[in-house]
Amino acid sequence: MFWILFAILIFIVTLYYFYQVNKYKIIDDYPGPSALELFKFMLLPKSTADSYKYFVSLNKKHGAVVKIWLKPFKPTLLVSDGKFIKSILLSREYFNKPSYLALMEALMGYGLPIMTDINLWKQERKTFSHIFNNQFIIDYTSTFKRHAVNLYESINENLNQPIDLQMLLLRYGLNIVYDLLLNEDISKQDNRVNRYIKSMKTFFEVYFDRINSPLKINDKIFKLTNNYNIWRKSSDETKEFIESTLKRVIKLKKESPNKSDQKDFIDLLLESDLSYERILEQLRTLVVAGADTVSSATGFALYKLAKHPELQEKIYQEYISILGMDKNVFAEFRDIQQMTFTECVVKETLRLFPPGPFIFRTLINPTEIDGKIFPANIDIIFSIIDSHYSNFDNPTEFKPERFFPENACNIPANAYLPFSLGPRDCIGKTVAIVEVKFSLSYIIRHFTLHPISNHEINLSGEIILTSKNGLPVIFRKRMD
Repeated sequence: MFWILFAILIFIVTLYYFYQVNKYKIIDDYPGPSALELFKFMLLPKSTADSYKYFVSLNKKHGAVVKIWLKPFKPTLLVSDGKFIKSILLSREYFNKPSYLALMEALMGYGLPIMTDINLWKQERKTFSHIFNNQFIIDYTSTFKRHAVNLYESINENLNQPIDLQMLLLRYGLNIVYDLLLNEDISKQDNRVNRYIKSMKTFFEVYFDRINSPLKINDKIFKLTNNYNIWRKSSDETKEFIESTLKRVIKLKKESPNKSDQKDFIDLLLESDLSYERILEQLRTLVVAGADTVSSATGFALYKLAKHPELQEKIYQEYISILGMDKNVFAEFRDIQQMTFTECVVKETLRLFPPGPFIFRTLINPTEIDGKIFPANIDIIFSIIDSHYSNFDNPTEFKPERFFPENACNIPANAYLPFSLGPRDCIGKTVAIVEVKFSLSYIIRHFTLHPISNHEINLSGEIILTSKNGLPVIFRKRMD
């Protein structure tokens, strides 16, 4: 009897194998790592920096379309090919997000970047598109100013010695986005903020341990591990950080309704059709994404500028040509719009260091790409970092002039996508660009930056691109 059952099991497994291989046979047209190489990658211990370097190396080794396929399981394509970008990212059709990205919901909430309910996404995307406009930025530029003063003081306390931009700017970015979205100044709440940052860091560590394990990715198995309680505790703490403020702000608004014409972000959300639960979920997402994205871009920009004093001087000259020499004058939205060279610096930073180096999609229907029909249920990983390197001359050089108007017109279509492209691009990209420009110009106005000799960035793709060994620079007071 045992041998009969064993034979049936072997028959079923064999049948499944050939069914899967035949279903996805079109994937075999593309190069990729061997099964042995993939097994080694999955099973051997590795850091997030190791994982990032491995995925970056695949495009360099195999080209713009790479298959990642352990037969007979579901395949993944790692792509930077413009035809895939056009057919998927720019398409008006709906493409889902992979299941392993949904694990981020425990930290970020069920917000726009990871939503899989198309009807709900369309409804809420429309709501936020009305809110994130130029008038919103104009109304809240004062938030940038208030926290820029705090940043100035932090830098001033650490002059002439190495300081890690990542830690400095994460706090700064979190203070701004929290004030902007939740109308609360947390710049003096060190213990509370430190707990939140620690919980986020812990969550990311467990998250990457999960997605790199063929067993822990399964919820039932993961719940049996020691990391499950750590996972739940860290996600609960990050949720409480946002919800405690939201409840308090809503209570105050009910007691003292805002009767002025100027509405803050919570006013606008409460006037929409969003329920309390949906407002909370979106705020959880926006706080994480807003703080990390902007601090990453600002940090990498300042790190590169420290090595290029001539570019610092251009930003400084542009700033004083617009605002004059009075150090007490802050840039308004109209001033920031005129900072064209500073914007080129930001764009070049985002080319070299896109905050989200990879974008994830899943085909939910058979899709035609470049004359080939790809079956449903294939995961696509778009390598933004490879697109930004393979489509530019001397790609490792920091050259803001690439984005001068006379040069930008030569950039291949769909080759530059730091905030993704198409209907599911980043909802806050305009706010982010303005905030980074404001921060860079303000810092360069007051300080000069100097590099740490022999320091080389060790990149790691922890959802948002970061450097595992920090971004140390030295600030000195600018002498006018």
